[in-house]
Amino acid sequence: MQVGCTRKLLDYIGVIAEPVDVQLDPILSWSANTITINHHRAIVIANDSSRYGFVLYGIKSKDIKEFGHLVVDGVRACLETECIDPSLIERYLIDCGEHVTFTKTANRSVVTRLNQLCTYGVMWYADEYTTGQLVQRQLIHRINDDFITVKNGQKRDYVNVYEKLGEDLGKRYGVHPYRCQAAEFEVELELESVCRRRIIVPLGYTFRRFHHILQKLFCWQDYHLHDFWIERHPNGRLKHTLIGSPREYDLEEESTREDALVRLSEIFPHYDHIVYNYDFGDNWIHHIRLLGIIDSYDKNHAVCLSGEGNAPPEDVGGPGEYARLLRILADPRDPDHDDMQAWCDSSRYRPFDLEQVNWQLR
Repeated sequence: MQVGCTRKLLDYIGVIAEPVDVQLDPILSWSANTITINHHRAIVIANDSSRYGFVLYGIKSKDIKEFGHLVVDGVRACLETECIDPSLIERYLIDCGEHVTFTKTANRSVVTRLNQLCTYGVMWYADEYTTGQLVQRQLIHRINDDFITVKNGQKRDYVNVYEKLGEDLGKRYGVHPYRCQAAEFEVELELESVCRRRIIVPLGYTFRRFHHILQKLFCWQDYHLHDFWIERHPNGRLKHTLIGSPREYDLEEESTREDALVRLSEIFPHYDHIVYNYDFGDNWIHHIRLLGIIDSYDKNHAVCLSGEGNAPPEDVGGPGEYARLLRILADPRDPDHDDMQAWCDSSRYRPFDLEQVNWQLR
C-alpha cells in the first residue's frame, strides 16, 4: 500500500521517502499529513481518488513503529463503515499490497484534497474525538459527508465523497460494492395516536449514527439530548444506557457508554427491544423492536420501509400537549386554532413523507 506523506509527516515518523509509483491506480494509493487537534497529535489519511479518509488521534512516538499496521486498520475501518462487501475488502487490501510504502505526496491535487479534508471535515468535529482509540471509527462517516469536484470531459462535477468511493470500487472490480449484515426494526413513538416506522439499518452503524436516522424518521431537529435505554434492573431502574452526551453523574447501579463508540451489532440481536429517549423535557419515548436480521443487505444506507402517523413538532410539551394540539387543529372553531396552526407552520411540523425520508437517509 502506497502512502504519500507530507514533509512534516515524513520528518515525524523518521522515514526516508521511497519513489512514488506514478502508474498506480489512485484508488490504491493514500496520502497523509500530521496536524494538531485539541493539543493532541493526529494523522489524517485520505484516499487519492475519492478523498475518503480517517484520523489517527492521540498518536504518540511509541505508536510510530506500528504506523503501517494502523494505516491498514484505518483503511479497513473506512471500507467497513461504508458497508463494502467483506470479500471485496480483502481483494482490495491484497491489491494494495501487504507492505506499506511511504513516499512523498503524489501531486498537488491530492495535497489540496487532503488539506480540504483537514479543514472542512476533520476539524469540524474537534470536540468529538476520543483518546480511547487511535482510529476514530465513530467519526469516519461524518468527516466524509462532503463533496469533491471531479473532471467530466470539459467540465467539473460535484460528487459525494462516500459515493465516489463505492463507484471507484464498483468500476475497478466490476461488481456491486455493498454487502453487509443489517437489521429490520419497528420504531414506535409512545403517543395517544399511532406513530410508527419500519426501517432497515446496517448493523455496522454506531448508535450515534442510528440517533441521526431516528431524527429523520420522526422529523426531529436534533435540538435536545438523547439516550438509548438498553436494559433495566428488575426494580425498573436503568441498568445499561448508551448516552448521547457526557453526564455530570450516573444513576446508582447504572452503567453507561458513549453511543458514538457502540455499534448496533454489539446490542442486536442479543436484545430485541430497547428504548430511544429524545428531549428529556418533553420526554419522547421511542420503542425500538427488532423484527429480524438480514444477512446480505445490498446498500450502504438505511431504508425506511413504511410509516404510519405523523410525529409531533419540537417543543410541543410532551405527549399530553401533543394530543391537545391535535384536538385544536381538528376543530376550526376552537379559539386557539389559528394561533396553533401558525405555530405549527413555523415549527416545520409536516406530515410523514416516505419518499422525502428515504432521500434524507441516503
